Amino acid sequence: MMLIKCRFLKNSLPYGKEYTYRSTEDVKVGDHVQVNPMSKGVVTAVNVPEEEVAAFADKIRTITGKSEEENEND
Repeated sequence: MMLIKCRFLKNSLPYGKEYTYRSTEDVKVGDHVQVNPMSKGVVTAVNVPEEEVAAFADKIRTITGKSEEENEND
């Protein structure tokens, strides 16, 4: 499992600030991911150091997986 940073997608464009998530999938910067059942995001950083998120590590959620649309284009 790795820590990644994502920005939410609105009308297929990244917006807002970056949020840190856990990922069980092998993702890379630029991949579209399903952040939760209702929201998609784009990966902006991978292998985020644990020290960077130590203060809120217990609150970090895990992404659902890669976005289905993204997988169809691979």
